[in-house]
Order: sequence, then C-alpha cells, then structure tokens
Amino acid sequence: MSSIDIVLPGELLTLDPESSGFAHGFGLFETMHLRGGRLELWEAHWQRLTHSARELSIPCSFDRAEVLEAVRALAKELPDEAVIKLSLLKEGPTSRLVVYSRPLSVLPQVIGLLVESPAPVNEGSPLARHKTHNYLENLLVLEAAREADCFDGLRLNLKGHVAEGAISNLFFYRDGCLHTPSVECGLLPGVLRGALIECLEVKQGSYRLADVVGAEAVFSTNASIGLQPVDYLHLKNRKIQLQSRQHTCCQPAQRLLADYIAGRSIQLS
Repeated sequence: MSSIDIVLPGELLTLDPESSGFAHGFGLFETMHLRGGRLELWEAHWQRLTHSARELSIPCSFDRAEVLEAVRALAKELPDEAVIKLSLLKEGPTSRLVVYSRPLSVLPQVIGLLVESPAPVNEGSPLARHKTHNYLENLLVLEAAREADCFDGLRLNLKGHVAEGAISNLFFYRDGCLHTPSVECGLLPGVLRGALIECLEVKQGSYRLADVVGAEAVFSTNASIGLQPVDYLHLKNRKIQLQSRQHTCCQPAQRLLADYIAGRSIQLS
C-alpha cells in the first residue's frame, strides 16, 4: 500500500535496501522553497512530479490535498525560510512519498560556472526531462565544479549543444534578447525556468558554447536560488569575467520573477 511519510528535522527514515527506490534510484523528487510561511510554486512542482510519475510508470495515487497537508505539518517545524522536498520512491507495485526538508543553501558572493563538463546530457534518454533520483551524473559535474571553486557546472548534450547546469537551468542575454536552451536539448525543465519564460520574453533554441561565452550576461536558476547572475565562466583553466550583475536586464528580471512567484505561493502557516 502506498504511504506518505513526514520526516521532521532530526528524524531518520528507514528504507528497505531491496526496494527499487533505494537500490536503483527508481524515484522522483521535487525541491521547493519555503519563505515566510509561504510555499512557492506548489502547483507547478506537484504537476511536474505527477507528470513524470505517469511517464515513468511510478504509482502516484496520492491525493493532492493530503500531500499538501503533510507539507503543512512539516512546515510548522521549520524556520521561516527553508527547503521542502518531496521524494516519490517506487516500492514494488506501490510507492512511498517522503516529505522532508533541508536548510537553505548559502550562496557564494561570486558565482562561477565551470564549462568543462565530465558528463554530457543524453538528450535521447528516457530519463531526460525528468527529475529522478538517478543523479550521479549531475553530482559528478557538480563535484568537478566545486573542485574548481565554481558554483555549478555547465552540461552540453551529445550534439554539442548547451543543455543545463548540474543543479540549475541556464539563461543568457545576447543580441537584445534573453535566451535559454529548449527542452529538446535534454534538459530538466525547472519550475523556475518555466516561471521566467512565462513572465519575460525568452527565446528558446539550440545553442553552442560560443553563444554563452560571447553573451553579455549569464544567469542560473532553480527553485532554491531563484535567478542568480553568473560572475564568470571557468573555461580551460581561465576565468572569463562577466558583468551579469550590472546588466540592465538583471534587476528587472529578478523583480518580475519575484512578483510572479508571490502570486503563485500558498500560505502554510
């Protein structure tokens, strides 16, 4: 029988080592931002989780309202700002939904993006465009980035097109327009990415690395960090400095995104 488990801060969760969710990473997860007692972009996160569950045949018969009540119960035990996570784990013919949290990550003052990626994105993979627990490739990219003192690493796909970061989506400003790779490039369509596309004029397409390196400004987005300007690209042991923070599109984009999120947040407390 499928179940919902709430893991409060300091508590542990018991998993069956023979279950597919534990042994093989057969599961999905969502990362949501809790700010001032409000859960940001809940509907978009829930829709993405349930859509991927259908696509990958992971049972997900949970009632939306019941899941939201579990999130609400957890939020009562958390500080005003935190990260709430959902993990949908396959357990034989059923599934397990785990509701838990982690502290909000502290962003570095200077954000770098490592361009040399050890793991390209396979845009033809059945896992592409889904946020699965099969996250080892992303972690390899992220570890390489952190070893180079960068916040994230940029991943290309097998065609050599820019796809995404290990933990973020990518936007860049060039030729008077904000650009982002299209989902056909194999990227995970982040909830913040979708929000930015809705509230701003954004061109989607297939781009080469040279398009990003030659951009006026570069930005990283995910549900935890929002839209963050990238200060430099780390390419072949040299730093290419960017003026993303000072670019004229930066603050207006952040304000529009903040207003969009505020209008689509749920009060939990």
